[in-house]
Amino acid sequence: MQKSILHGLIFIQTWGESDELLRFLKGNEFVFSVFHIMGRHSYLVDALFHHKDELEQWIARVKAFRLDSGVPAVISTQSNKVIEVHKRKEDFSLKNYREIRDRNHMFMMIDNPTNDAALLALLEKVPIVQSILHVQGVHSFMVELITDNYQSFKDLLVMVKALGTVRHIETQEVINVHKYRNTILDETGELAVPKHDIRELYAL
Repeated sequence: MQKSILHGLIFIQTWGESDELLRFLKGNEFVFSVFHIMGRHSYLVDALFHHKDELEQWIARVKAFRLDSGVPAVISTQSNKVIEVHKRKEDFSLKNYREIRDRNHMFMMIDNPTNDAALLALLEKVPIVQSILHVQGVHSFMVELITDNYQSFKDLLVMVKALGTVRHIETQEVINVHKYRNTILDETGELAVPKHDIRELYAL
């Protein structure tokens, strides 16, 4: 990854559904993926910036949205900087996500203060693990999981905890994928690119 690119995974917690906020996220030039998630946060956003000032201004813009009642739409944001990508999906699109909507699709956040090598060795050999990102922030790693069988997720939890180095695990299930690798679905259900930017090469 080029040093001029700041790759961030940003959690957004909202009071309720805001169509205006979602339209902004789907059309914004810095945002390459938008996952609607179930749990402590409402959205997981994969975004790319040239520098920290752009990120700061973007967060301020997100926090400025308000609901029809006048209250702020966004309660809080949490930013995580991507340090290294250890595994990512290849040849995967938004349509692929639509085809697997009946499967269990989750993001697992792992706080692992020591012995990253052992954790990575475990994660890389488990078939349900689709993406592994080393991040700087509240967590150590962000792991994407897709599985037909919920038991395989529980088995993974047991194996990760058995390492003895993990301090905390938080899992959030994906409700919907509104944007992925800079593509959305238009009104006819076809893939569309709201903004074109070569920084797509660096996306999750």
